[in-house]
Amino acid sequence: LGPGGGGYETRLTKYSNLEVQAGNKMVDAGVELANQMTPGAEPEFPKAPPFSGQPWSYGNVKPELK
Repeated sequence: LGPGGGGYETRLTKYSNLEVQAGNKMVDAGVELANQMTPGAEPEFPKAPPFSGQPWSYGNVKPELK
């Protein structure tokens, strides 16, 4: 940076500095990329064991009334 400024200076603006069709171009590019994707195989997980009727006991304490 020199005495007169320089370098990368950002400025806050109330408007977009993009071209008018920039949003449509980004959407088109995103859709094109998404269409190139193919889903993988659905993972198979082991079935949960039958419920034993007893939930976990951690934190299972009565309220302190005194």
